[in-house]
Amino acid sequence: MKNVATLIGALVLAAGAAQATGLNETNGHNDVPKAPVTAQNPVQVKAGQVLSGKELARLGLPADAELTVSDFSAPGPRSTYTR
Repeated sequence: MKNVATLIGALVLAAGAAQATGLNETNGHNDVPKAPVTAQNPVQVKAGQVLSGKELARLGLPADAELTVSDFSAPGPRSTYTR
């Protein structure tokens, strides 16, 4: 019984490995954009309003730097951009 279980386990692992090796060859990466990405509905905001302190430090940006971001809010006046 142990031999049968071991044999089935080995077959399952071999089949999974064989299937996984073909993933890189069949995936055409169709989700990669072909053109430069541009902001839709661009808005200028201060970096400190949309980035955390860690993100500002990692990017080397001051909090008052102007960034262009996409506006995904509903139409109408906007009061703040908060996280």
